[in-house]
This record gives sequence, structure tokens and C-alpha cells, in this order.
Amino acid sequence: MHKQNYQDILGLVQSPTRYAGNETNTVKKDLDQVDLTFALVFPDLYEIGTSHFGLQILYSILNREKDIAAERFFTPAPDLEVLMASKNIPCLSMESRKELAGFDIIGFSLLYELNFTNILTMFALSGIPFFAQDRDQTFPLVIGGGPCAFNPEPLADFFDAFVIGDGEETVLAVSRTVIAFKQQGDGKKSTLLHLLSEIAGVYVPQFFTPFFDETGCQVLSCVREDYTRVKRAFVPELTKDNFPMDPIVPFGKPVHDRLRLEIARGCTRGCRFCQAGMIYRPVRERSVPDLIQITKTSLASTGYADISLLSLSTGDYSRLPDLMQQLLAISRNQCNAISLPSIRAERLTPELMNLIKTVRKTGFTIAPEAGTQRLRDIINKNLTEEGITDTVKNAFELGWKHIKLYFMMGLPFEEAADIQGICDLSHSLASTYARGKRGINVSVTTFIPKPHTPFQRHPQLTLDATMERLDYLKKNMNNPKVNLKWQDPCMSLVEGVFSRGDRRLSNLLTAAFENGCRLDGWSDYFDFSKWQKAFDQTGIDPDFYTSRHRKKNEPLPWDHIDTGVSKQFLGKEWENAAKQALTPDCREKDCTGCGVCDFKQIRPVIHDIKTMPASGEPPASRMPDEAFARYKIWFSKLEEARFFGHLELATIVERAVKRAGLAVKYSKGFNPSMRLSFDNALPVGMESEEEILYIFLDRKLAPLTIKHALNQQLPAGLTVTACKMAGKNQTDRIDTDIYQIRLPVAGLDKNAVDRFLDMPAFMVEDRSKKGKIRKTDLRQAVTAITWKTCNTLEMTMQTYNDRHLRPSAILKQCFGLSDEVLGQARIKKLKPGIMPC
Repeated sequence: MHKQNYQDILGLVQSPTRYAGNETNTVKKDLDQVDLTFALVFPDLYEIGTSHFGLQILYSILNREKDIAAERFFTPAPDLEVLMASKNIPCLSMESRKELAGFDIIGFSLLYELNFTNILTMFALSGIPFFAQDRDQTFPLVIGGGPCAFNPEPLADFFDAFVIGDGEETVLAVSRTVIAFKQQGDGKKSTLLHLLSEIAGVYVPQFFTPFFDETGCQVLSCVREDYTRVKRAFVPELTKDNFPMDPIVPFGKPVHDRLRLEIARGCTRGCRFCQAGMIYRPVRERSVPDLIQITKTSLASTGYADISLLSLSTGDYSRLPDLMQQLLAISRNQCNAISLPSIRAERLTPELMNLIKTVRKTGFTIAPEAGTQRLRDIINKNLTEEGITDTVKNAFELGWKHIKLYFMMGLPFEEAADIQGICDLSHSLASTYARGKRGINVSVTTFIPKPHTPFQRHPQLTLDATMERLDYLKKNMNNPKVNLKWQDPCMSLVEGVFSRGDRRLSNLLTAAFENGCRLDGWSDYFDFSKWQKAFDQTGIDPDFYTSRHRKKNEPLPWDHIDTGVSKQFLGKEWENAAKQALTPDCREKDCTGCGVCDFKQIRPVIHDIKTMPASGEPPASRMPDEAFARYKIWFSKLEEARFFGHLELATIVERAVKRAGLAVKYSKGFNPSMRLSFDNALPVGMESEEEILYIFLDRKLAPLTIKHALNQQLPAGLTVTACKMAGKNQTDRIDTDIYQIRLPVAGLDKNAVDRFLDMPAFMVEDRSKKGKIRKTDLRQAVTAITWKTCNTLEMTMQTYNDRHLRPSAILKQCFGLSDEVLGQARIKKLKPGIMPC
């Protein structure tokens, strides 16, 4: 029942394909035949969550196990949340539509503090008690992992356990422990939690009791003598075995709609503000042969046209020129593009520059972080103004049109000159290099001293001080080639509270949720007044967590979490910052003594070009134009496929063609596109028994071969019904279409239909795409309306002034049906000449 109700309301929400499921490479198992069901939950919208590489890794690893089924959940947007709550529909999985509360384990990805209210949204919709102490063994085990888990205390009251560090091996260990407990355990949740606490990298909050000292600082008392610290889990080496070779290809518009290649994990730069640079040590590179094999396999299984190199510092990858050369050789005949988001000037060798010239340019980001060299040295950025200038110069010369500069306000030891330095540096770069259509986007955000960094005890800038600095930048960043953007300082304040907070924040989070806080990481939804109300309701002072300096010996809420980086190293780095002393990159110099590596199992993994000779393969030659022919393809678009928009449908077909291995013709130029066109664009939500597309394919291909190959790759609801070779410009014009309309209720008055048919005209006004007012006679567009049942009719329509009008316009403007009724109606364009049974 829930599944059907869920399907019925998708027509009422924006972007319904974000909830459709059934994407390419999803894994659907018989849940009754597995020993463990694992819900992988990303507490944000689909477009963000489905772009998260870590979720793809866990999904792949878990579903490789025959006795484990992993399925995905994402936070519904507010429009769907309201409908689900009103109809008592719980959160349902993307794959099987199983209820969230019915899984054995619920695993949340914790990437961003402003996603925390979304966790409660999903609990509330699913009837799951917020607090772990209120959930008995009849509820799923709730765990979390990701960078926010390195200070788990603000969420500790809601979770049964956390995975600290790399999750590839730990998630399997947790799963195996739960399976064994289900089969042989005593059924007590406390027993299971004790077993989980014995797994490396697993933190169980129940075994740490908080109390607060006279200064208000949280101190944890250990319930067990053998469980006082939790050391981060490490994956010693990145291999093909822990890479998602067949990643899910999302629908809609994900923020990263491309093949992502994690070329390395960890960073050796040692920036003192950067949490990721501390908690993901040491650097571990994937080998070029592995990356090439992964690329070939993944491109074939996804149909992607773009490749993005993923790393904290892409330019530091040891064999980047060799990797780029081989990736370009693979991609050249498939018209792929390689995204290279940022490269330091000192890494731009002549060889690499020549390779980059052939890459399609997307975004290019440089992160000076600070406006002066003094402050960049304090934060150990290891980046000079000369390096910044050379990088901008090279990026523009290599073809980038827009460059993003990223700065922070409120860094330790910051002075007024450092804020002015942001203006000066941006103005200098724009005036010197941003000519013509070139431009520089400057992004500024508030520095948040994150846990486990040398700056973790430093105060965060107050809201008033942040506003003052931001106003200064707005007034003084007056170069027409510079576009200043900033994150809402109020969002940074809330993020800072939860980043540096303790268990008292659980009441703050529930109060904010009850006040209506949702999707706080989105500026469109963030409402600081609701958070202010929650602070007042709970008596929580945000300044206690953000804007006060924490003394050297003050206990920190995250002291029991061991990242491997020693407290002594963090303290030494704070002292170096005060002295403006640089700490060298341990990739190039001696070990800096951070404490992470034991140089046995845990050590840097760097594939040095001197020890691994470069290898390549000749680029494949492209087929000549005369080798292609134009094919006409008929296809149906039914059921859930009705929610695909026109551009989305084109992308789906393009990727299906590539996965099918069909040789296809591309346009000429630097950004070639597939020679593909559609006869007509259907509106979102409409079904059709027959649509037509045209595509240029290898003329040697038999139409039946094309049909079968595409049907094996298209998602459910899209089916190729026929194919033939067509003339170069041949099109079949159809001026009349018949639509079957099934209304959710018998709400259309037959007398009103008869009156409409008797009218000589029904004039309405609207605006064209160019904004011009135009008059339309809707009556002339309708040639017949025939009733089939009390809530089903057929409408025959003809083109009007070369425009294809749709039944929804008639139903709304002529008969006054509401958007809600139209959203639940099923409108299907019928196959020409064939009437439904």
C-alpha cells in the first residue's frame, strides 16, 4: 500500500525522478533471501547524496556479498515530506521500496553538520524514535560514519554506534557481527553493542558517560576499563577491490554527473586549518594501471562522457602526466572529457600543460585561503603569491574562462591587512589577467576551527565580527571582473556549534527540528530565526562552543577519538603557526612526526614515476563521416519513465548508446556532442506509446541489432519498439495526436465538456519563450473528446500554429482542474492508428 501511495504522489512534486530509483547499475536482491539488510542513508537531497563517492563505495562493497542487501535512502524535499506525512507514508528505499524501519542496519553518511536535522526528518517520517535509549531491539541498529563522526558527541544520543575512519573494511566487519548475532546471539541490544565495540574504528556512545566540570566542559567517563579510546580505522592501500567499478548512474541533475576516479586519499601538505588533511592521513595513491582498468570498465558500464579526478590535492598525484595521457587515449574516440579542477603552478610541467590544452574546461579553483603571505605562512598553506599568480596566468592561457578564488575570514592571528589583502590580490589578478570574457569569482567563508586540527582550540569569529569583515569586502571588492560570493555567516555559526559541540546539543537539534528546520545546508531553506528560537528554548549559548578560546589543558568533546595524529604534533603545529614557521610537505622532505604512520601497515603509498615507467596506448582513430547512417527509432515512454524531462531523456539515451557499444557519430569542434535528435518533447509526467528519435550510427548495424542493444541498456519504462534506416533529412509529420486521460477521481463534469465542444472558440493568453504575449484558441486545438469510463476519456488534439498543445492545458484552463488533480492524473499519448482496449 505504501509503495502504491508513494507512486501516486510523485506527480505532485518537483523533480520526481530524484525518487524514481531503477537507475543504471542499481542492485536489487530478494530481501527475503539474504541474512542482512543494510540501509545506506544520505541525509540530504538526491542530487547531493547520489554524487557522494563514499556512498557508492559502501553500496558496491556490501552488495558484492551474496547474503547482504544494501539499499539507498535520501532525504525527501519539503514538498514530498509534507505529502508523505499527510498520507502516513514512511521513508522507502530506492531499490525495493522497503520501509526504513524494516532494515537490520541503518547507516548514515555524516558529511556536513547542517544535514543533522535531516536525520530527524527521516526518523520522524519512519516512526523511529529519535533517541537511541528509546529504541529497543525491535528497531534497526543505527550507525553513522564520515568526517562528522570525528566529533560524534552532538549526535551520540541518537546513534547506537559510529564508524571512525575508512569504512571499507569496517562496514563488512560490522555486518558480519550483526549477522552472527542474529543467528546465535542472545537478542539483547547491549550484547550486540559490546561485540561491535571490539571492532577497530567503532565507537559506541553507550559505553562513555558524559558529565560536565565546573567550567561547563564535557568530560567522558568510561564505563569499561578496556574501552577508553577509539582509534580510527585505516585502509592501508587503495586497490581495485574496494573501488565501485559499476557505479550507479543517477537520474536528474546530480552535482557531479560524471565518472569519479579517486586517484588518491589523504594529503601531505599539512595545512593547519584543514581537517581532511589531518584525518585522512597518510596519502595513499592508486596505481596508474589500476586507474586505467577502472576507467575502461566503468565507462563501459555507465556510459559517462566525463571523467573527474578525485583527490584532496589532484596536482600532487605522482604520475599525473602519465595518467592524463592514458585517460585521453581512452577517451578520444568516445568524445569524453576529463575534469581537472585545480593544479598548482609548480606542478604545471610543459608536458602536463600540453595535455591540459586538450581537456574540456569546466571549473578551476585556487584556494589561497588568506589574503597575505604572512597569514598563508601561519596556516602552513605553502603557497606563495608568485605561485598563485603563475597558476592564474597559466589557467587562463590554457583555456579556462572563469577561475574561482577561495578565502576564509577569521583565521588565527588575522589582522585588518589580511582582509584588505583579499581585495588587493583579487584586484591584481583580475586587472592583469581577466581580459575579455575572462572573470574571477571570489568565494569567502567563515573559518571554523575543526576538531583534530592544530587550530581546534582557536575561537571562531563572532557573528558581528564576521558581518563587519564581510561588509568591508563588499565595499572594497569593486573590480568589474571580480564577482564576490559568500556563505551566510549564520550558517557558519550553526555549523561551528555542531562541529565543536557535545552531547547537550541533542536537545538543541530536536528543538530546531520541531521549529521546522530542514535542509539547513541549502540557503533556500536555512532559517536562522528558527535556530535562534531553538537556542533560546534550550538555553544553549552558541558562543560557548564557537567564539571562546579553549585553554591548553581544557578537555575537548572529541578527546576519546584517536585519528592517529598525536596531540603533541597538533600542539607543536600551533606553536609553529604563532612563529610563522612552515612545516614541509612530508612527500618531499623528511617525516614531520605527526604520528599516523607506523611504516609497517600504515605508511604513505606513492607510485613514484622513477620506479614505475610510464606506459601508454595509441589513440583509437575516429570513423569517417561516410561510415555513419541516420536511423529512425520508435520508442515508448511509460510508467515511471513518464517523469523523465526532455534533456534528462536525451542524456539517458546517449549513455545507453555508449553502454551498448554502438559506434555513433559526433559533431565537430572542441566540445563534440552526439548526433541525436527527438521528434517532439513530451512534458514531464506524460506517458507515450510511441515517440521518435533520430541518431547517426554505424551504417553496418542492422536495425534489429540496434533495437536489442538499446533495450538491454534503457531503464524500465523506456522501450525501443522499432528501428529503420532513414533518409538524411526525412521526417514524418503527424498533426493529430490522441491522448488517454485517467483522472484520480470522477471530477470532470460531462456537461462542461459538451459546452466546451459546442463553443466556436476558447481564447487564452500566455507568453512565449521570448516573453511575447500570444493568443491561443484552445478550442481549435481539440477535435474530439470521448468518454470511456466515469474518470477516463480520450482527447484528440491537432497542432495549432505549428505548436503541440497538451491536454493538461485544456483540463486546467478550460475545465478548471487543479494542479493537485492534474498531478495525479495519468495522461498517455496513444500510438497512432491504434485504439486502447
